[in-house]
Amino acid sequence: MRTFPLFVTLCLIALAGCKDPPPPVAAEPPPEPQTVVEPPSTPTPTNVAPPATPTTAAIAIQPLIADGAKFQFSLKESADALKLQNGLCAQEAKGDAAKQAACLAAVEKEGAAEGIRFEKDGDKLFWVSFGAGKDGKEEIFLRGPIALLDAPTDELHFRPAGPFTGKQAAEAGFDKFPADKFITVKATDARTLVMQAPPPKGALVYHRQ
Repeated sequence: MRTFPLFVTLCLIALAGCKDPPPPVAAEPPPEPQTVVEPPSTPTPTNVAPPATPTTAAIAIQPLIADGAKFQFSLKESADALKLQNGLCAQEAKGDAAKQAACLAAVEKEGAAEGIRFEKDGDKLFWVSFGAGKDGKEEIFLRGPIALLDAPTDELHFRPAGPFTGKQAAEAGFDKFPADKFITVKATDARTLVMQAPPPKGALVYHRQ
């Protein structure tokens, strides 16, 4: 059965570059006097203000990740990753629908045991990805210290801040992490985090356990 690692590839998003300030705007000559027209006493459809659009408050991510809370991966809700894996299972099944369904079910089960969490160790914050080993016990894929960057309330932007350990540490390449990149995780509701991985995996969805 052909599967793919769900956690090795991390979200690499370019930081926004600084922009030069706009050139000064030349002073305009004073407008010519105009005749003031009184507005109609009754508002017309052209001057009635549109109704306010309701907004949804951002979910603060910091409380969600406190105390090492675990977030499990959901392949079914990660559309691009599901499409990718379905294609791999189709290649494996070679036209056999039952084999393709069994392949995808097995991958979904494996993916459901994988997840992420954040751990505090003294004044350091660690990012951890994990799965299930052959004995069914937790197996650490990646664990290492991170440095937080400025980010919206509902997001974490972070970079590696030291050596990483774990099964996938050697291939993750954190020792060569680009200076202009960072990893981002976004809270979409009180129990859900989304990490945007590079194509073809796309947005990876995790739910708090």
